[in-house]
Amino acid sequence: MEIEKEPTDGSDLTIKDQMNKTTVQVTINGTTSTITWEQNIYLLDALLDAGITAPYSCGRGNCGTCVCKVEDGEIRLRRNFILTETHLEEGLILTCVATPVSKRLTINYDQF
Repeated sequence: MEIEKEPTDGSDLTIKDQMNKTTVQVTINGTTSTITWEQNIYLLDALLDAGITAPYSCGRGNCGTCVCKVEDGEIRLRRNFILTETHLEEGLILTCVATPVSKRLTINYDQF
């Protein structure tokens, strides 16, 4: 059974729909945008679907072209063949294999 929430902001999203989304603030090429990330897709796909021209090449966590820095929030990398433990400690991620852990995320392609 799906429970409907009375919209207070004009949206008609169900509680279940809202629970499966992460709000992402992304800075790339000096521009900051906010998108909604469906949790069943990788972050790179969410960025591209939102019209953000994010860098990528292999799409499998092998090359590092899609690397950016997490400034706030938490993600999980489904695979990683390129980033070292030091990179991970610095907050670097591969968007092509990133899935959300937190409900809010701030990433930056410009400063890492």
